[in-house]
Amino acid sequence: MSKLLDYIRLSFFAAGLLLGVQIPAFVSDFGHALDAHLIEANNALAPFKKDAQNYFNNDLNKLIAHYENIGDDIVGKGATHIKSLNNRQHSLQAAVNNFNQSPYLFTLTSDFLTIKKQVWQRFEGQIVLKKDSIIAALVCAIIIAIFAEFIGFVTLFIIKRGYYRLFIAGK
Repeated sequence: MSKLLDYIRLSFFAAGLLLGVQIPAFVSDFGHALDAHLIEANNALAPFKKDAQNYFNNDLNKLIAHYENIGDDIVGKGATHIKSLNNRQHSLQAAVNNFNQSPYLFTLTSDFLTIKKQVWQRFEGQIVLKKDSIIAALVCAIIIAIFAEFIGFVTLFIIKRGYYRLFIAGK
């Protein structure tokens, strides 16, 4: 029985290693996706920034205000779209800056769920053995092994307690 438990522990540790080594690859892919979305937002906003540069002293807010004050509903909706593009570009720029400062923490705590979901759907397991991959793998493996050991201990304690109540305490 002892050998079986050792193999189970080793299996949990190996699973933790394999899971942990994927974390840096996912974080890297998430960073690339943020960069790609930022480039796309910049490209979508570029013609309006050029108009703001040419006609409104490089102030995009003045261009938006001009579109809103024209009085045409269609142009007014265009101003709303430009404003949303500008907000998206600013939020993505802030996200890329925060990601560059602390990639793991930002990936864990960011609210860019649609980008995370896109990355997760296209993510393929990669084993890139860099220092951060090895550290993440070992930490994850140790946490999973300790968790499995704890669950095993609690389960064994409950079984022994139930056995004691049923057979020994009843006599």
